[in-house]
This record gives sequence, C-alpha cells and structure tokens, in this order.
Amino acid sequence: MNDIPLGAFTSIIYRSQFVRINDRMKELGLSAGQFFVLIILSIEQGITQDTLAGKLLIDKGSIARAVNVLEDKDLVKRITDENNRRAVRLYLTGTGEQLIPKIIKIDNEWEEAAFSGLTEEEKTSAKNLLHKIAKNSYEAAYKNGEKKWKEFPLKDLQ
Repeated sequence: MNDIPLGAFTSIIYRSQFVRINDRMKELGLSAGQFFVLIILSIEQGITQDTLAGKLLIDKGSIARAVNVLEDKDLVKRITDENNRRAVRLYLTGTGEQLIPKIIKIDNEWEEAAFSGLTEEEKTSAKNLLHKIAKNSYEAAYKNGEKKWKEFPLKDLQ
C-alpha cells in the first residue's frame, strides 16, 4: 500500500463523495456544486462570491453559476453591501435556511459511510491528519507558486 500515491486515495474519496452527494442532491432538485455553497453559507452568511470562491478553491465563474441556480430557486439572495456598493453579499433565504438540515444530513450520511468500521478515536485522528495534509498540500501548491497566495481556507477550523 505504500506504493500507492496519496493522490490516488484523495481522488477516490473526492470522486465518491461527489457522486454520492450529487445523487442525494438531485432529490432536492440541486447538484453537488450547490451543496458546498449551501454548507459554507450555513456557517457564514454575508460573505461575497469572491470570498466563497476562495474558501472552496473554485473559480469565480463556477461560484457565480451555482449562486445563480440557488437564487433562481429562492434559496440564496444577493444583497448589495451598504458600505461598498460594488460588493454583493450572499445570504440564505428562509427557504434556504429550511433546507440546511437536509443538506447537513446528506453530508453526515456520507461521512458515516466513509468512516464505517472506525472507532471514534480513529475518526478524530483521521480528520486531524487530513486537516494537516490538506494544509501542507495547499501551502505547497499556492504559497510559492504562480497562484495568488491566500491563507489556508480551513485555518479557523482545528
């Protein structure tokens, strides 16, 4: 197993999570692309699309498309910042707020399936290790690279 690159494992985890979440989101008339936007907005409302793109490491165009779909479905609203007329902040609507428990349930079910057979200690250890690996990987990719460096998106989560 030491011969298998770490990227193979992370690719399988990412892809299988995407497939499962996408299947479950279809039941709600949404896709996995909107799932992560809703999760972030459930944690932090009033952020800009640019901030959201940075947190998810997704290009601004993809974020704009996801937000457009969510706005058309009356799940998200855009409000112009009173102090900076060029900034538009994102908020969940009442309908969006009501949907969040279902979204969180979808995420929890995937996590339960992914962690099946592990003890609570192993789950905690796995999350801590993955956090460190993600941070190291992010810094290796962005800190000295051509991409504009921003702080690690999950820096506030320990």
